Amino acid sequence: MHISQIDLLTAIAAMLAVGMCGTAGTQTLVRGVAAQTVLLGIITMMLGIKLHAPHYLWLGGVVLVVKAIAIPGYLAWAVHKLRIRQGGGPTISPVLALLAGCGILTVSFFLAPRIAVDAMGNRGAAGMALALLLIGMLLMLTRRYAINQVIGFLVLENGIFLYGLTQTHGMPLIVEMGVVFDVLVGVLVAGVVIFRLNRSFEHIDVTQLRGLRH
Repeated sequence: MHISQIDLLTAIAAMLAVGMCGTAGTQTLVRGVAAQTVLLGIITMMLGIKLHAPHYLWLGGVVLVVKAIAIPGYLAWAVHKLRIRQGGGPTISPVLALLAGCGILTVSFFLAPRIAVDAMGNRGAAGMALALLLIGMLLMLTRRYAINQVIGFLVLENGIFLYGLTQTHGMPLIVEMGVVFDVLVGVLVAGVVIFRLNRSFEHIDVTQLRGLRH
């Protein structure tokens, strides 16, 4: 089976997500999602050149500036302000989380032919997009710190973005950019909530909030 450059880059992005599953350090997670999003920005530009679609070049630039630089930069600043050093890793064993990520990647690879749009010529990218979406959900469900769950949401959103980018002819540029800036606003709002949570309870461990039910 011929593997295109785009499929190869999406596979690298998915493997970065798998590596994030077994990572406990929040700063490492931030760097992981930043690197993953850089790859998505490059893929967007490559598709712009391949399809002779100049608006993809603009979109790729916005993805790099907003999602690969601005959002991770904000999250890194929040980690520094909240004095998060280590911890907040998976609520399950890191090894088990890593194995779950590998399992998701394997299943997504074999499901790629079923969910891919053959006319677009990026069958592998469809499976890797599914892997990002499911791994994002896994990160959101198995992380203790609220800020790590936000990172999981970003991975999930990257999966949705990647599938729409590689398996469709795309939406109008204004809609695509609107989605990118919606993500930016969502992360900023989540950051405000996390700071309020830390101020009120002196931690951002969401598992400890279960005690509020009693």
